[in-house]
Amino acid sequence: MPDELLPPPIGATTLPPPSLNPEQQDLCRRLDEWHEPYDLQVKPSEIFEGAIFAIRAECQSNPDLIAQAANSLREILYPFWSNQVKTVPDKKESLKEYGSVHMDEAFIDKVGRVYGQLCDLAHHGSNSTNLDYSSFTISDFERLLAEFQRVMWDILKRQTDIHDEIDQFLSGDPT
Repeated sequence: MPDELLPPPIGATTLPPPSLNPEQQDLCRRLDEWHEPYDLQVKPSEIFEGAIFAIRAECQSNPDLIAQAANSLREILYPFWSNQVKTVPDKKESLKEYGSVHMDEAFIDKVGRVYGQLCDLAHHGSNSTNLDYSSFTISDFERLLAEFQRVMWDILKRQTDIHDEIDQFLSGDPT
């Protein structure tokens, strides 16, 4: 029996990849660099893009989009926060190896708090003590995404970034 051609799709075709702003692109680069020494199977930049894709306006009819996007972001942190992942032996040392200048407990706690919220959302709030999944909106998730980006940007800041900021400040208009 010969293969029959499928009818053409009705409506829109495949959605294009999400457009990341320059800060998100830089964060993706930093996340990939942080993960690189551990030979993890998936690049975090691709996972991050998947989270951005999942919450875009064209996908908001998906009733599970918050959990899916949260799971993607959680997976970026999972190798460094879960004891079940053995490919990253010393979790906190990974930030030191990367060259992070913000490795104090306050920053680690911020990442841990975001990670906990993402875990709660990824598991549909089944074990949550931190948030009410049933009332969590896309706007709430967008705020959590912004916090994820801010916290990750801070924790992945290197000494060279601080030198660049100083150089930029000093090269500015003295008035």
